[in-house]
Parts: sequence; structure tokens; C-alpha cells
Amino acid sequence: MAIVDVTSKDRERFARARELGQARLRDSSAVIGARYDAAQQAIVLDFRGGASMSIPRQTLPDLDRLPTSCLQQIVVSPAGDAVSWPELDINVYVPGLVERAFGTRLFAAATGQRGGRTKSKAKAAAAKANGAKGGRPARRLAA
Repeated sequence: MAIVDVTSKDRERFARARELGQARLRDSSAVIGARYDAAQQAIVLDFRGGASMSIPRQTLPDLDRLPTSCLQQIVVSPAGDAVSWPELDINVYVPGLVERAFGTRLFAAATGQRGGRTKSKAKAAAAKANGAKGGRPARRLAA
């Protein structure tokens, strides 16, 4: 077995990766459960934040013509951002599904909020630079 030297740079990368993984575990928009509701003809997604969402089966053309018995075995991805039917070889990205079902406006609002919460050195530097210029311009009111 080969001996691998782990550098301090590697340790820093590992620590950042662990932090990112922990942050993803706290993400309230991650799907933690999915099921098919035959009575409603809908896919029901349960989110970590406690919310549920019911999406009509007709939203996904791949599922529209399949028998109900095939739709019962839904698997949620480890990241909580996709659902799949492995036996049918169908994989669906949840943000895309939500966008398709409810329109781009709702999806844009949700992703915009998430992006606004993102913290990075580049974002902090940009905010500081904009603040040095006087910040966001005041809104002009029409007379």
C-alpha cells in the first residue's frame, strides 16, 4: 500500500469540502422524500424545511403514459436535488421540475434569494468596492 503525504493545502481543501457538505445538509430546499400519489395523479416532494409540493404527473411527458405501478419506486438523490425512477432510466432535476410546473418567475425568486445568501470572498470584495463608491443609487420617484 502506498503512503500518501497529505499537505496543509490538502487539509484546507478537505475542511472546505466538509463545510460545504454540512451547509448542503442544512439546505431547507433539499428534497428528503418523494412519493407518487395515485389519487391526485401527482408526484409529492417533501422538503427538509418541512414543506411539501405536489406536481401533476402531466408536467413530465416521460411519466404521462406510464402505468401507475411503475411510478411508485421514486429514489431521491443524496444531494436532494433530483428524483429518479432507476428501473425506467428516468432522472429529473428538482429545480427544473419546479420551474416547469410553476413557471420561471417563482424559480427565479427562489434562486435569487439563495444567491443573495451566498457568502464568498469575491462577493464581500464587490460589496466593499460598491460601498466605497457610495453604495446603491437612491431610487428616483416620478413626479
